[in-house]
Amino acid sequence: MSRNSSYISWGESKVISDRIEPTHYVRNFLLKRLVKRYSKKFNIKNICEIGCGVGINSINLAKNGFKIDAFDLDKEAIDLAKKYNKHKNINYRSKEILKLKSNKKYDMVLAIEVLEHIREDTKALSKISSILNKKGTLLLTVPIHEHYRVGFDDRSGHVRRYKPCDLIKKLKNSGFEIIYKKFLNFPLLWMWYFIVYLPYSNKKAKEPADKKLPFFAKALGIINKFFLIDLLFNSEKATNIVILARKI
Repeated sequence: MSRNSSYISWGESKVISDRIEPTHYVRNFLLKRLVKRYSKKFNIKNICEIGCGVGINSINLAKNGFKIDAFDLDKEAIDLAKKYNKHKNINYRSKEILKLKSNKKYDMVLAIEVLEHIREDTKALSKISSILNKKGTLLLTVPIHEHYRVGFDDRSGHVRRYKPCDLIKKLKNSGFEIIYKKFLNFPLLWMWYFIVYLPYSNKKAKEPADKKLPFFAKALGIINKFFLIDLLFNSEKATNIVILARKI
C-alpha cells in the first residue's frame, strides 16, 4: 500500500486536518454511528483497523469501549497516533496488512480509504477475511468513479477509483455479503471537494512543505454541521462509497 509523505510534512497539523476536514468529518461521523448500530446486532467488541493513519477513527471507537488493534504501513502516522490519539483500548502498530501474521481473530475490520492503495486488493480482502471471526464484519470506504480521477489521486497513491459494481463483486467473490451500502459526498461535499479542496490541494502541492492549516480551518467547526445534510442523500454521483459487509 503506497502512502504519501503528508504525515512527515504536516506533523501535528495532519492530526487536526484529518479530524476537521469536511469529507473526513462527515465520513467519520457516519462510521461511528454505523459501528454503534451494528455492534449491538452483531456483538462487535474487538476491532482491527488497517490503514489507521493518525488514529482518528480508532480513538473515536476506543472511547466507546471497543478494543482496537490499529495498523498502518506509515511509521510516521503511527508515531503521531501514539502521541496524539493514544488510549488504553488501542494497540498501534506499523505493519502492512498483507504481511500481518497473527492467529488473533476480530469481530470487525475497518478499512477506511485503504483498498484503493493496494494493487492486489483481492489478496487484501482474503487476508481480511482470514482475520475475521465467523460472521465477522468489514466496514470500508473507497473513492469511486475513474472519471473523477485527478492529480490528487496520483499524489495520494490511489491505484484505482472503484466502480461500485466491481467492488461489490470482489467482496462477494471473497466470501462477503453486503449488509449496508451508502454513497458519500454529494451534493454539498461534492462541491466542497471540487471547488475548494482540490484547488487548495493542488496549490499546496506546488509549494514547499508547510505545517500551517488553511486560513478557513477555524470556521470548519461550525460549517461541518451543515455538511452533515449530505447524509440525507444517496446518489451515485458521489465521490466515495461506504460498505458494511459480513463474512459468510
